Amino acid sequence: MAHHTSETTLTPEEQKLTELFRQANDYFKIELLRPAKTYYQRALALDPKNAKAKQRISECDQLLAYEMKVMWILVVITIVLVGGYLLLRT
Repeated sequence: MAHHTSETTLTPEEQKLTELFRQANDYFKIELLRPAKTYYQRALALDPKNAKAKQRISECDQLLAYEMKVMWILVVITIVLVGGYLLLRT
């Protein structure tokens, strides 16, 4: 069975939106959340009612908050370990 694709011409705005999503999704896939969020925000600015952009920005925010929480826990653990080492060393 032959597969036919209909060539639809995208407006410049649709092309820009598609490209912004491509870039955002590429960053999101490799967990570079800040640049991904930036591109999703640009897409949302171009199409303010875009539910997918809103959803992905929310996901980025949640993952960034979790990332920050983990980072602070690691900082506290490091401080406790270094402090304990310094106290026991003297």
